[in-house]
Amino acid sequence: MDKIRIIHVLTDTNIGGAGRVLIQFLKNYDRERFDVKVAIPRGAELIPLIEAEDVPVIVTESGGDKSFDRRAVSEYRSIFKAEKPDIVHTHSSLSARIAAKFSGVKSRIYTRHCTFDMPRKLTTFPGKQINGFINNRLATHIIAVAYSAKENLTDTGVSEKKITVIMNGVEKLRDVTEEEKAELRRSLGIEDGDFVCGISARLESYKGHMYLLETAAATQAAGERIKYVVMGTGKDEEAIRARAAGLGLGNVIFTGLVRDVAPYYYIMDVQLNCSWGTEATSISLCEGMSIGLPAVVTTFGGNPYMITDGVNGFTVPPRDPDAMTEKILTLKNDPALLATLREGSLRVYAEKFTARSMTEQMEKIYMKETGNAGAL
Repeated sequence: MDKIRIIHVLTDTNIGGAGRVLIQFLKNYDRERFDVKVAIPRGAELIPLIEAEDVPVIVTESGGDKSFDRRAVSEYRSIFKAEKPDIVHTHSSLSARIAAKFSGVKSRIYTRHCTFDMPRKLTTFPGKQINGFINNRLATHIIAVAYSAKENLTDTGVSEKKITVIMNGVEKLRDVTEEEKAELRRSLGIEDGDFVCGISARLESYKGHMYLLETAAATQAAGERIKYVVMGTGKDEEAIRARAAGLGLGNVIFTGLVRDVAPYYYIMDVQLNCSWGTEATSISLCEGMSIGLPAVVTTFGGNPYMITDGVNGFTVPPRDPDAMTEKILTLKNDPALLATLREGSLRVYAEKFTARSMTEQMEKIYMKETGNAGAL
């Protein structure tokens, strides 16, 4: 059997959730069955990571950070006509889906990476019907990375028959030496006896950092030895840092962009997710679970499908710092429970969130889409 030719299309110029999922796939796909290339904007931060996996990159000049760009449609059509892929797999790009449809690409797969509270205009007539018509025509199959993402799709008119839920997966974080952990703790000002909570998310309003700062203020006022490590950057970083300074929070540590997250996870006792506006299957939560890190998360989006109360962490309502505070203190003050949740996190990761499991499910869709399901 000839290799199945696949072009993944990514429009992000930064490294977001979609890009991180794509890299996990590239590390694990069957190179005997599939010939994979990635079309991505010039200068995108992900390009070196793709090339490190020995996967060819097709650099695009249009469509960066845009789902639809008229110029990108023409550029993608030229690429698809030259490359003749069996499958075009897009990550958000409406331009690429249009180009693939009108270039005669038979298999057009679209991954929905996000979960939002959908606007009423897309869930009611005529917006729902228009959105459904477009997505149902342009995609031959749709992957939702969380059940909440599937609900977004069906609520806006997409046929349930087209959708497969494949939750994100990651490879286990690399091992970290005791010396690395000790040096990182020193560099961050974390002392022996400090209980460490961490969050890895874009510093944008819907990720809930402002509510986390209220939790940090409450535990600081109570004299609790808890440090909060905030990893990441984003458009609201300045405002979040200013709010922390205004509250006089000496227990919040901002790291900025972190390239190698492994040491940070290894010094945490608990991982946090405070999202209230967008979240699907969090890559960060997957990474934490890969080393047995329990989590306290909001019930928004895909979080409740990842974290089960009393199994691998706890869930709390969105925008409820008091509830977040209560669960953090419960874990800090109950080492036996914390140990049980660590075991549960490792078990849930192995059952649901490995990169290999995610990749195999995607490969099954590729084989079915090209009429090769029996060859699996």
